[in-house]
Amino acid sequence: EPQHRVRVEIRTGVGTSQMNITLRLTPCIYSVDISLRKHFQGATINIYTEHGILPLDVPPDATGSYVLQTLVNCTNLKPCALQTSSQMRLVGPVRDVIIRPAKHAYRPGETVSFWVLALDHDLQIVTDAIGTISVKDPAGTKVALWDQISLDEGVKAFTLPLSEYVSSGRWLLHVEVDSTEFTAPIDIAPGIGGGVPDVAAAEEHYVELRFGREMRRRYKPGLPFSGKVEAMSTEKSVRVRVKVYDNTTAIYSQDIEISNGEGTFVVPAILADSDVIALQAELVSVESKEIESHYVLAREPIHKWNSTTDCYLLIEGVEHTLQPEEEAHVVILSTCPCERDLHYVITTDGRVTDWAQRRYEDPVPPATSASAGAVCRLNFSFTVRSVMAPVSQLLVYYVTPQGEPVSDVISFDVKLLHRQVYVNIEDKEWWLPNQPVDLEIVAELNSLVCLLGGRSAGNNDIRFDPRISEERYPMTITGEVDFLEAGVSFFQRQCVKRNSNGMSAISYRQRGSGAGPSNRRRPPESLVGGAAFDQLWLWKCFNYTSEIASTGLTIFAPQEAGKWSLWALTVSTAGLRFSSPATVQVFRPLQAEFRLPVSMRVRESLEVDIKIGNNINTCMDVTALLALSEGAQFLSNGLLYVTERLRLGPHGATSLVVRLLVTTPGLKNMTVEVNGYSSVSCEGSDGISNTTLTGAVVRSATVNVLPEGIIRSDTESAYFCANENMIISTADSYKYEWVRAPRNKDSVIVEMKTEKRAGPVHVALTENRSATTDKMYRITIGDSDNTVTWFGRGKHDYGIQLTSARTPDILSKDQWHTFWISWERNVIALGKGHLPNNNTLLKWRIDKKIKIQHLGFASGWGSHAEFRVWNFNDEAGYSQVLHLETPKSVVPGSEWGELLVSGGLALPVITNNDQNGGLSQALSSLTTLLSLQHLGSKANETLKQSAMQNLPGHIQTILSYRKPDNSFSEHQMLGSHRSTVAILEMLTKVQNYFNIDPDLIQGIKRWVQLRQEDDGSFLPLPADVKLTSNDNGNKIPEDKVRDNETLSFEHIVEITAETVITLFEIGIESDADSETLQKAKIFLENGLPKIESSTTIATVALALVLVRSATATWAIEKLRNASTTEDGEFGWPHPIPKRDAADWLYESEVGKTLKEPVVSTMEDYKASIYALMTFCLIRDLKFAESVTRYIFYRSHMLDRHSELLYPVVKALTMYDSLAKDKHRALTVSLATSGMELTDTLELKPEKQPQMLHLPSLPTKVFVYATGAGCGTVQGKTTYSTYFTKNRTPLLDLWSAVVQEILPDRSSVEEIEGKLPMLKIKTCFRWKGTESSGVLRMEISLFSGFELASVPPTLLDLRENILEMQHGYHSNNIWFIFANITNSCPICVQYLARSVFVISSLRPAYARVYPASREDLAAETFFHTKNKSSLLKGITDDDLITWFGSNGTTAENAFYDPKCATSKKDEHAIENLERNISYSPKKGQNLTIVTYSININQNANKSEENLKTQWIIEPTAIPLNSNETQNISNNTIEVRFQSADEIILQLQNGTANNTSDEKDKSSKTQIKKLLKIKPIVNEKKMKKITKSKPVEAATASPAPTESNGDSQQKELIVDMNVSPPKHINTDKQVFPIKFLEKPKNDDDKPVTFAPEEKDDKYILLDKEELWGMLKEVVSDEIRKSSEIMAYGRKSNKFT
Repeated sequence: EPQHRVRVEIRTGVGTSQMNITLRLTPCIYSVDISLRKHFQGATINIYTEHGILPLDVPPDATGSYVLQTLVNCTNLKPCALQTSSQMRLVGPVRDVIIRPAKHAYRPGETVSFWVLALDHDLQIVTDAIGTISVKDPAGTKVALWDQISLDEGVKAFTLPLSEYVSSGRWLLHVEVDSTEFTAPIDIAPGIGGGVPDVAAAEEHYVELRFGREMRRRYKPGLPFSGKVEAMSTEKSVRVRVKVYDNTTAIYSQDIEISNGEGTFVVPAILADSDVIALQAELVSVESKEIESHYVLAREPIHKWNSTTDCYLLIEGVEHTLQPEEEAHVVILSTCPCERDLHYVITTDGRVTDWAQRRYEDPVPPATSASAGAVCRLNFSFTVRSVMAPVSQLLVYYVTPQGEPVSDVISFDVKLLHRQVYVNIEDKEWWLPNQPVDLEIVAELNSLVCLLGGRSAGNNDIRFDPRISEERYPMTITGEVDFLEAGVSFFQRQCVKRNSNGMSAISYRQRGSGAGPSNRRRPPESLVGGAAFDQLWLWKCFNYTSEIASTGLTIFAPQEAGKWSLWALTVSTAGLRFSSPATVQVFRPLQAEFRLPVSMRVRESLEVDIKIGNNINTCMDVTALLALSEGAQFLSNGLLYVTERLRLGPHGATSLVVRLLVTTPGLKNMTVEVNGYSSVSCEGSDGISNTTLTGAVVRSATVNVLPEGIIRSDTESAYFCANENMIISTADSYKYEWVRAPRNKDSVIVEMKTEKRAGPVHVALTENRSATTDKMYRITIGDSDNTVTWFGRGKHDYGIQLTSARTPDILSKDQWHTFWISWERNVIALGKGHLPNNNTLLKWRIDKKIKIQHLGFASGWGSHAEFRVWNFNDEAGYSQVLHLETPKSVVPGSEWGELLVSGGLALPVITNNDQNGGLSQALSSLTTLLSLQHLGSKANETLKQSAMQNLPGHIQTILSYRKPDNSFSEHQMLGSHRSTVAILEMLTKVQNYFNIDPDLIQGIKRWVQLRQEDDGSFLPLPADVKLTSNDNGNKIPEDKVRDNETLSFEHIVEITAETVITLFEIGIESDADSETLQKAKIFLENGLPKIESSTTIATVALALVLVRSATATWAIEKLRNASTTEDGEFGWPHPIPKRDAADWLYESEVGKTLKEPVVSTMEDYKASIYALMTFCLIRDLKFAESVTRYIFYRSHMLDRHSELLYPVVKALTMYDSLAKDKHRALTVSLATSGMELTDTLELKPEKQPQMLHLPSLPTKVFVYATGAGCGTVQGKTTYSTYFTKNRTPLLDLWSAVVQEILPDRSSVEEIEGKLPMLKIKTCFRWKGTESSGVLRMEISLFSGFELASVPPTLLDLRENILEMQHGYHSNNIWFIFANITNSCPICVQYLARSVFVISSLRPAYARVYPASREDLAAETFFHTKNKSSLLKGITDDDLITWFGSNGTTAENAFYDPKCATSKKDEHAIENLERNISYSPKKGQNLTIVTYSININQNANKSEENLKTQWIIEPTAIPLNSNETQNISNNTIEVRFQSADEIILQLQNGTANNTSDEKDKSSKTQIKKLLKIKPIVNEKKMKKITKSKPVEAATASPAPTESNGDSQQKELIVDMNVSPPKHINTDKQVFPIKFLEKPKNDDDKPVTFAPEEKDDKYILLDKEELWGMLKEVVSDEIRKSSEIMAYGRKSNKFT
């Protein structure tokens, strides 16, 4: 460590003269020495009695790797002679960080909890250490970050709520301290980590054996061999027989009795000469009971020690596990006489923890059998220290006169258990759940004590073993010397006498691990490795005081029944210690459990099975109270509760089945309270008074009830400023702009702002709109260089000054100032502020004959001024009618309306809480944060808490779309520049609320900058498809149609401008940032004259204003011209207004008639957003207000364009900061058309927004506002509907249930009435003229259903589309496609199953849409066929409501003769999952890839010659439409979805072909399959057959190109390579590349090599499947590696 001292031991030969020795410490990366030098003046050292130790202090600021050099005779007269050079790493203050998650497995949506404890190298709490804690997803992205965390405060606790859409796989809890990293893995996947059920599992008995990890794996001929066997067992003692095999001959056998988890054995002497011998551990007896068949539970190869010398050393005595402060006795055996000094060194994690020299005078003669091959025997001992934990190496060596080192090294375990630390629990057989447990804890006073409680998920038992690390790998067998194993450097230099010419001959040799980068130092061992538990019940830390020592401590037993363990971890002055575990047995006399589905639909009914069990040996009377929350009812009585009473026999159990109906949406809770009373007799009907309460259980579960159909929202909004007049007086026009004076009030409030210079401004008060009459009074503010204000009378040039006052700096440039002007009672007055008669500046009595009727405003010559005149009129103001309609297809009773009335501007919020896991919607979900940031202290606390609670999940969803190059896209194979730029901006904004990895943000920014072209532009990527108006189905006049080149150029300009806006807003931090913006600015300036579309003009104008371009004024002028209508209002003129357009509403104001409907496209709305930002930046309030009204009148666009929420809020936030009306005094009157709702609201600046419920829909809301100020009125209607469009201008969609797979007869599922498994097929067709970019297809299955184990199958593949990705959560499934062209439909087939019994099932729903445009979705509802059990409880009226008819069969409108598949293809698809067994049990999520196994045509028919070349070809996903008819006669087709089906096909050869030809082919294939059968290991077959059905997570399509005959491509697989470690998860990180068919048949096929890093295939890491394939396929396949090399060199394969 820095500031510590390095010690170097130096020995010199006999007769060596005095020498000067120098130590030099040099950084590896620098050539200049910045080291300290220490000199040691050596004398003649007797090698038998003394040696020299040189100290060297390490600089305190040193970090990283250094080189330690030893030099001799460094003087000024001659150069130094280098003796040794050793690499040395400088470590930080932390040795280990204990990271403990509450569970090892989590499901999406759960909360991860973990604890962190950092220890220094003395195993005490670290001091002055700052760490960074993070959570990494499977792609290595830091989804959560806690930076600058002080680790010197003991245990730190952290939590992270998971999103429901996170990536499945292995996650890492990561701690980094001073560039040292510590990690702990957790697994996240759907269906795992669900916790332990209430019903305790049956007691399991097991024994596991393994040879000790630190046991030596090399034997030395002629010397004994010592080893250790570790046992993990539920039994108290087992007897193990260890056998030694030389080839197949057993040469030694020894029995070991193991009662404490481990046992040692000694083989007296190994006289074999084989390179490898084998150790074998057999289980002989359990608790002294002999076992008939001895089970071999462990095998280990032992390699021969090869040495250049005939002398061997062997260390014995430390094979068992040691404990701190124990005296370890070591025996050293030598095959040569002990005539040399013997040295020993103990190293721990690369640090020397002990060393010494020992000289022994009395060698032991080799007379004992234990050391038959030894010539001498030496003994010594050392004291075990806690810093030697968990594993240390003992190196013993001496050096022969010839300079050859003779050594041995052994690793030994140190277990940090301590007898003085223990936890005592009261002697009790069992505890009830959550019952208080009294503890006695013994530890060192003032130490940190942590109580840990946990258990294993599988056996309800735990062996907490600090020695076991998370990943246990056997020690690698190498031929390196023992010094290398111990991490010790050994150097030797031999000098020869000087020659006659004065030169010396030097022989230099360096050995050991310190030579350089080739250091084979093992990674640091964790002090607390992976204990055999899955769930932590308790982690409680405290300082151990005398009070706790005397009174003890009380904790509460776990909630779940079973066997738990409790132990103590202490950190004191003696270091880290553990107590032995104590057992806490939790027993539940009465048990009850039930499950509810995640979600249901309104009007569905659910059958709930409540399992109740009696765990005691007497009868029990049970009373059960079941209660529901509002909005649900029991069908038996129509109430919210039901009670039952029943009697259970000893250890009896029963099922209580109830049915409930949900009637309203929302979270519904069901609570079950069960009380059990023990009965003396099992007969009669004794009352409860004669019994005793034995147990009580309360269980609760929640189901989310969703509305029927799909939820739609329609918003009608209006933003208004009542009694406001905006006036602009330009610099080149010295004339008044007139407004009418209030009729019923003698005052106004005026806000004014000047530009270029401060003042003066003029206000005229007159009878008519004329500045040439004498009947006019004039107020001049800020005259004489902004120092004087005065009143005058008369026209401009000839007026008379009446009174004045000095008002220095009364106006200022570019800032609004508020004044009041009154003419009440014939007195003109002027004052500051918005309260008349306060802060008066001037007064003057006027002529009674003059009636003030008009007000005029003007700026001084050469000055620009803006005026905002407020008329506080209590009789007139603003009026508006909101049309809140609902469609005819609304589900009765589902409509809901609310009215928001707010003073000022109300920012829109996201309304669709039904997240789908998409990138676009995840981005829009963060919009609420911007609103909160703008509102500050006025923000709604409930909304703020909800936003902060959901923020981590939204960030995780967004980061799950990160690609390896730090870009983002919905599809991993298709890049998206636009999405990446949007995420860069959003993550930068979110940093104020949630820590984002700064390296990630810099990486994203760097990716964006590297994409810039030489001309400064940013080109769109394939996912950045821009759908034009023509694609949306809107007709464009012929004279307005632009060519593709123009559209493409405008797309590039628009993306470049958006990139500039984002890069500018996140900040310029370097010259590279500035250069990027400068290049892009030049490109935009050059492209400005060529652009015409509204969105491009507005985006470019905003970008040029931000970067202060010289052409910004021109861009603003172009924007004004393009966005000004004939009436002078803001708008985007359209030549053909569409009366039936969806994006319009009627606008009404005082004195105005109804306007024509205004067409508003998404492009125009987006352009308006950028225009508003632009006008806010240049502080043009008048035009900005006009744009804001335009945006609010069309706020219903946000109901269908969630991607616009973020830019809208950003723009409106800028406007709200500009248009503050601090003097607001509004009175708003409201009334609905039926007068069901009438209200009057006073809106003051401090008034919170008011939310009103609309009693009925549809309705009209009449709004009338008086007073003065700005306000927002927003009406929102929400309703459910079944009206959908499965045909849109871009997409067609069809979905149906094609098959119902019923449960097996007489099965448990059939008896319980489980619903059938469904095979569903969903198809879509892309009808766009260009490539689709990224398409997202989503399916909401029937309530209670979820995706089954079989991976979805891509059908009818006729084009090269990129990999289909998919994921699922609960009953929602989503598929992501890329690059679909205008061709045949794309179909996906998948299986769904349910473990719940639900009646009156509402239809399932499917939709498909471009990933960035949900509004363009094609959507449909579908149900099962008539007479299906799923239609139970469904009426004809329901079917008519859903589908418009009384049938559920949807016609497949996709039939096209050109795209139709052949009968053979249809039959192949049907057979794809024919043999799937029905089982609702959940298994591990994995992906099965099916294969065709093609026997080499030259192979013999015999079984022996099956060991030839095999060609394995993926065939299941996707299926080529013509593959079946092209399979050759030598092809054996094995298609399977699970391991069970493989065996089924191997044993029975079920083909189910109907035609004679198919029968014949089938028999041939079966015959060949039967020939394969003997190759398959029978034991594995049996194991697979009994296993649970394999479940699948993701199907990766492997589409192939057609080469005339449309045959699939073939891969050669080397079955001898290790299984790949890639695991398929819900979302594939890496794509499957397509293989091209070689045009030349002579070309050698490509080799699939899973072990290569650049391989793009992701296969299943499942030992069962790979093991079977290995045994089926021949070893001769290795030859194909040469073919693979040839294929790659010739670039014929991808």
